[in-house]
Amino acid sequence: MNILYLITKSEAGGAQTHVYQLCQAFRDTHTLTVVANPGGWLEEECKKLHVSFIPNTYFSNNLNPLRVLKSFFTIKKIIHEVKPDIVHCHSSVAGFLGRLAVRKKIPTVYTAHGWGFNIGVGALQKWVAIVSEKIVANYTDKIICVSEFVKELGVQYRITSPDAFVVIYNGVELQPRIKNEHHDVRITCVGRLAPPKRPLVLLEAISLFTPEMQRDLYTRVVGKGPQMDQLVTYITSKKIQHIELMGSLSRERIFDILHNSDIFVFLSDWEGFPISILEAMSCGLPIVSSNVGGIREMVDDKNGILLAQTTPELVAASLERLVTDRKTRKYMGEMSSQIVKERFTVEHMVHQIQQVYDDLV
Repeated sequence: MNILYLITKSEAGGAQTHVYQLCQAFRDTHTLTVVANPGGWLEEECKKLHVSFIPNTYFSNNLNPLRVLKSFFTIKKIIHEVKPDIVHCHSSVAGFLGRLAVRKKIPTVYTAHGWGFNIGVGALQKWVAIVSEKIVANYTDKIICVSEFVKELGVQYRITSPDAFVVIYNGVELQPRIKNEHHDVRITCVGRLAPPKRPLVLLEAISLFTPEMQRDLYTRVVGKGPQMDQLVTYITSKKIQHIELMGSLSRERIFDILHNSDIFVFLSDWEGFPISILEAMSCGLPIVSSNVGGIREMVDDKNGILLAQTTPELVAASLERLVTDRKTRKYMGEMSSQIVKERFTVEHMVHQIQQVYDDLV
């Protein structure tokens, strides 16, 4: 089967990780081509896997009409040259332009990693996103939703017929639990430092702890983005110790850090089904997270703490419980590993997506 994957950006992120996993799984059994804005992590990984990567330099979240038009015709040219049996779109811009270019002349799948009309977005953005999705849904054979929450939102806004949706959870490799001895309690947060993520709330929570308790903690924030300066300013003004802002790191390095952590924190205003939480769970970590999007489908009171509100006080109280109770921390971490093993493996995800392809081609 000749499969064409379209995704807006190649920089590291949840959707890009998902496409990489599909390439890794299908490269020996299918002919694969990935199209994205070049220069990022996904392009490099495609090269390592010997998967064809075609740059679309006009792919961007910048909706400049000329850029959009050039991007659209670049997709049409690539489709004419590649002649795929199936087109699988990811992310909003590539998903919209790709489906508009194909217009169902080729079996077309779209994976909704989240919606542009998600809970928490502005009214104008929501309206534009709903109208756009309804237009291109007419050119989509199947919409894969990465969580029940994402599907329910699509059905609620009548994007297309309910039977066009299928839920296929993101998957991760189950990591071996590596025991690293350390005397402090290590807290890790991974994600782009930009809305809807709220890493500052984690720092505000830590600032509420006594100096004695702060000395027992070591917090690492992994990621880069426009909120970095705000975090640096806050750490300096509050004189918070034992916090490291690590910037953007390779996936291998991130897993090293997760293996050497005790608690994973994820704070956000809205989400679809963040793969970073699954990756932390695969490393056997308890989770403290905002209760948004599909997160409740992978985190409950067995393997973590879901916050009713993303406030410094609630984050601090949740962290204090896990920091001071090693037994609970260990049990929740073990449950995280078990949940991934039972429900969220790459193998299960790949098998279900292959079934979608087989049904359409």
